[in-house]
Amino acid sequence: MHVITDNDLFHRLAFDNPWWEFTKDTRVQFRNPQRRAFFPAFFSHVMKAGAGNVLALAGPLRAGKTVLMRQMVARLIENGVSPTNVFYCNMTVPSFTATDIPTLFEMFCRRYRHKPNAELYVFYDEIQYVKDWEKTVFDLAKMRPNTRIIAAVSSGAPSINTGDESHDGRMSTFVLPPLTFLEFLRFRETEDKLFETGKDAAGMTLKANALPALNTEFHRYVNFGGFLEGIMLSKEGTPAPAFIRDGVADRVLHKDLASLHGVNDAQELNRLFGILAFNTAREVTIDDLAKSAGVAKNTLRKYLDYLESAFLIRRVPRVDRDGKRFQRQVAFKVYLTTPCLYAALFAPVPPNDQFFQRLAETALVAQWLGSPAAANLAYASWRNGRIDLLTMNPSTNLPDHVYEMDWNNGYATAGKGPQQMVQFIEGTNRKAQPYILTRTVARPAAMRGIDITLAPLALYTYWIERDPTLRNFHADT
Repeated sequence: MHVITDNDLFHRLAFDNPWWEFTKDTRVQFRNPQRRAFFPAFFSHVMKAGAGNVLALAGPLRAGKTVLMRQMVARLIENGVSPTNVFYCNMTVPSFTATDIPTLFEMFCRRYRHKPNAELYVFYDEIQYVKDWEKTVFDLAKMRPNTRIIAAVSSGAPSINTGDESHDGRMSTFVLPPLTFLEFLRFRETEDKLFETGKDAAGMTLKANALPALNTEFHRYVNFGGFLEGIMLSKEGTPAPAFIRDGVADRVLHKDLASLHGVNDAQELNRLFGILAFNTAREVTIDDLAKSAGVAKNTLRKYLDYLESAFLIRRVPRVDRDGKRFQRQVAFKVYLTTPCLYAALFAPVPPNDQFFQRLAETALVAQWLGSPAAANLAYASWRNGRIDLLTMNPSTNLPDHVYEMDWNNGYATAGKGPQQMVQFIEGTNRKAQPYILTRTVARPAAMRGIDITLAPLALYTYWIERDPTLRNFHADT
């Protein structure tokens, strides 16, 4: 019987690293999809890696992590980095499973005679399949301090927030979430049809009478728009929900990733995920979830941690009517990381359905998930009162943005006004910026001396990345 030799392994590595064959006369042409809006920030984080530190690229399956890394390879080579100084290894390749990471990497270094102080760029894809992968990459980073190591994971990320550091500061995280609404419009080539460019990038304005068309795009985004492949398939007539169900949720919930984290009962996990998806944008409690899912609380917490680390759900903490956090978070709001997962699990939801507002709120939260500011999200609830969503200023620990969803335009005409929102702001921070997010209404308002902005939810979801008042929203700041 023949065995797999080092030469066989190297040939497989070379297949994934075709740039090793480039010469100085090679005309470099990379055929990749349009870059995600997160690429500049990712480039910045990669260039800051090294000196014994590792960058974890985290995000759900099919979010585009592999494409992002290959686009990074293209940029490095375009910027003058030698092609043989760039190493990419996909840890899902069967022939690599019996070989440890250092062996594959040193094979590459020997072939191209890289000394220990060589400046190299190393990309490991789906590294969560490697046992104790953190220790392995840290050892590698220590041996080769001039090497920048990027490790992509689809579950078990060291953090769910971009910019967070772990392992005594030796590892930082960059999150690539599902598509934002802005990216969705760009990939569908509809942004320029709906918006006019002002004198600067922040000056994008909605064209006259374009709001109905924007809402139509937003409805499409909510039901189908979280993943690039789903957008492309829907253009070709393939149902996007089927792609998402079979290509994302099914693989994560049923197969290998869950077992890596000690989750062995796929039926229980499926049942819980279905309950959470159906309750997206709602407050839930540990007690109620445990009863509904029929699992013990300790098991429930393990499942919740896994689903969040696999970027399928996001838990948002609760504060009280005074904006104070609870010491024990027995209640929290749960959100799907992209609303199109709901359509994949159940069915697309029309915009006039009463359920659509919660999916629209889910879409709004999804815009934060690739930003460091995602860690600042919260909501408030108390007896007979609630605030749908807010952001907490990390410096003052006070709410600085307060949101109420009004998809049905309930505040379109003069009436009693948003009493709970105003009371909350009066009792916490009068300088907070309140938004009522509507379906079609856009106008300023005021109540008891507090200025309030009514804005179409779809428009704000598009514009949020340009909101200068949202501190630390961008991943490269």
